[in-house]
Amino acid sequence: MTSLIAAYLAWIVSQTGLTAPHHPTIHSVTPAEMAQRYGAPESNALEFQALYSHEDRKIYLPEDWRSDSLKNRSALLHELVHHVQRENNVQAPCKAALERQAYDLQMKWLREQGVDDAYAIVGTNELTIYMVSTCRDDS
Repeated sequence: MTSLIAAYLAWIVSQTGLTAPHHPTIHSVTPAEMAQRYGAPESNALEFQALYSHEDRKIYLPEDWRSDSLKNRSALLHELVHHVQRENNVQAPCKAALERQAYDLQMKWLREQGVDDAYAIVGTNELTIYMVSTCRDDS
């Protein structure tokens, strides 16, 4: 996992020009724990592919995360983007706005891996990304 994280951080830095941070701590958690950490109902537990905690600078991956899955690896890359943002004190009008860069880099990385429809692999679309990356009064 250490070499995978190092490779992803190097790629993110090459794309953003930001400084490479130390490796974050990675925790494997149950779907219920993932939902709890996200503040979502447990019924939504299977929706979460990965999670970055800005407060404790840790990445949480589901127990069934596999390094041979492009979807899983892209989720790790997405959360590493948030770690790079956090460690470089990237400023945004709200926390949600940080999602745009993370999704854009995730999609770019997937396309570089030969994926034709990166949105399908992740299970999202441009409208959803727009919605989750838009600042709201309560974000």
